[in-house]
Amino acid sequence: MELFRSHCYFIFCNLLWSRFKVATLNCLKVCHNDILKRLLGLPRWSISSLAFGRNGVNNLDVIRRHSVFSLKSRVELSVNSSIISVRQSSAYVCGPIQQRWLGLLFVHNVG
Repeated sequence: MELFRSHCYFIFCNLLWSRFKVATLNCLKVCHNDILKRLLGLPRWSISSLAFGRNGVNNLDVIRRHSVFSLKSRVELSVNSSIISVRQSSAYVCGPIQQRWLGLLFVHNVG
């Protein structure tokens, strides 16, 4: 599990991904799930959420939310004048990355 955490938790710059097809992200999730199952010796068709839960491992959605929350918190709390300028710009406030972050951080219940 330590091998999985050290190599699969830190997906390079995942919090900056704003332009991708949903199908591409779904393929990445399948690969992520399959890697864990292989490491555990589970069949590919076994339920991923059980494998993640029983082994105390975060799934890809949780990893991405943690990454986004961490960066967003650091940006919001920064006193660096350059970061403050970016934070106050319309590109930051209304841009595609901000919209993606909000979509990841806030789950909308329907019904």
